Amino acid sequence: MQRFRRSTAVLLSAGLTLAPLTACTGDLDAPPISGGGSIARDDRLPVRVWRLSPSQLDREIERVLGPGAPDVILPEGAPDHGITNIATGAQIDDGNASVLAEGIRGVGVWAADNGATTSRCGATFGTDACIDTFLGWFPESAYRRPLEADERAELRTLYDELRTAIDADFAYAGLVRAVLLSPDFLYRTELGPVGSSEARTTLTDHEIATLLAFTVTDQAPDAELLAAAEAGDLSDPDAREAQLRRLLPSSGAVWQRFFWEWLHMDTLRSQAIEVDLSDALREQMEEEYAAFVDHVIVEQHGSFGELFSASYTFAQPELAMHYGATHPGSGLQRIDLDPMERGGLLTQGAWLVAHGKLGRDNVVRRGMNVYREIMCNEVMAPGIDVDAALAALVPAGASVREIARIRGTSGTCAGCHHLADPAGLVFETYASDGSWRTTYSDGRPVEPSIDLEGFGAFERAPDFTMALTEDSAVRFCMVRRFAAFTLGRDLGPAHQLTWTRDAQRAMRENDDRLEELLVAMVRHPAFVERQR
Repeated sequence: MQRFRRSTAVLLSAGLTLAPLTACTGDLDAPPISGGGSIARDDRLPVRVWRLSPSQLDREIERVLGPGAPDVILPEGAPDHGITNIATGAQIDDGNASVLAEGIRGVGVWAADNGATTSRCGATFGTDACIDTFLGWFPESAYRRPLEADERAELRTLYDELRTAIDADFAYAGLVRAVLLSPDFLYRTELGPVGSSEARTTLTDHEIATLLAFTVTDQAPDAELLAAAEAGDLSDPDAREAQLRRLLPSSGAVWQRFFWEWLHMDTLRSQAIEVDLSDALREQMEEEYAAFVDHVIVEQHGSFGELFSASYTFAQPELAMHYGATHPGSGLQRIDLDPMERGGLLTQGAWLVAHGKLGRDNVVRRGMNVYREIMCNEVMAPGIDVDAALAALVPAGASVREIARIRGTSGTCAGCHHLADPAGLVFETYASDGSWRTTYSDGRPVEPSIDLEGFGAFERAPDFTMALTEDSAVRFCMVRRFAAFTLGRDLGPAHQLTWTRDAQRAMRENDDRLEELLVAMVRHPAFVERQR
């Protein structure tokens, strides 16, 4: 316990304040991979302690006690550009401590009610021998490190006192609560060895094991990774890479959650209601997304480009019909798509509906998502009545294309819309519900062709989405957001930091495979070194 007590001095303050945006900033062409070396920094993250996210907490409880435990309902920390795994917001404070305590109390009661299973003792549950066995594995599994002798003695004393005061079931529930409310379970530490006074420190092997496991699988380290930590192997980049590659088949959940958050697809459910999409189709779009990402990245070791351009997907018959595609039979199946109509994530229903709206066009919502999130540009609030300003500029009966042209050339709007609107216009062949269309409801033709500054001319969305993956600004944006997603902090422009710049180069040099981005990040010294 002494090791963790000193960590409270470095807890980061809760919450994340986002300053108001004051301008459209950024450009469409960040420094190329081979350039920018003179401005690249070799920074290190500070030593820190950060809490398991709500979803990680529930998975960890299930891992150590088995399925069926009640969920502990905690709010997510403040997101940063859609990324929820943010260290500065991952704290237990006065606002949620009582919620956590009550939730863990419920888990303790459930664990006692199912004691034969949760203790792994079977018929001997409730005996001293069972408790000794339970203490032999449960706290160590929960803490993700070996248990010290005094810690085990404290827990046994707690159990004995509660059993004497009440009964064995109450004592067992109290023991479970004590472990699950311990900072050693709730928090991940990145502090380095106890007593180290050097300005730059290397994490302990058990800290590296925990960081590596959550980075790759969003779960605690397994037995093999903990054994590598016990052997003192994980400060070696080759050993870290070997463990990472072993764990890659279990990385699907991480990739699915990253692209979902980076592309701001959390609005899918609300927008599905707005555009009158059935729950069944919306659920099938979620299923399609998860299966596609897992297949491309995990099963096929695929590339960034394939994720945004593949002319196939995985769908149920109803969704295939919604797309106008042929399905081979029943259930979730791989289906081929018309490459002239669809290719990759941005032409799938989940993204299209998440950034659609009820009405005639979706230019602004989809275009702004591309411009702001996929290209990492900032957008200010213009400080005017946008609808009134646009009404004064747009003649009655103007087409969608004409409205986009006016927004992109008028003074106040042009700063952002001259780039964002073409990026949205090219997706106009997809209706708000994600289906294909060639005309609007009023009978006017959809005109999706664009000529986007810095990219070129495109007649259809699949060609444009493929071009996005080749653009240096987009690639560096993805790396920047992925680093923030895995490490809980925005490290800044990816091309300005040696860690993320080199990781992006490694991905590029290995056929653009996304797993190689992860490998390069984990191998880098900055992954395991922290600044005091």
